[in-house]
Amino acid sequence: MNGEQEFYRCLVSDAAGRTLLQIWRILKDETLDDETCFQKIEAILSLYEDLGLSSGGRHDFG
Repeated sequence: MNGEQEFYRCLVSDAAGRTLLQIWRILKDETLDDETCFQKIEAILSLYEDLGLSSGGRHDFG
């Protein structure tokens, strides 16, 4: 059972990592309009910064 739990832990971890990478790519996309979901974008960018990850030049307000 322990091997199975480790398998699922790794699977979930990998999926989470891929999801975070996709979010990061979206945030780095200079063609998207921040005004569409400003507060949601702000929250995600703040989370990335709290984790020590750069969000690029789009988060230079405030």
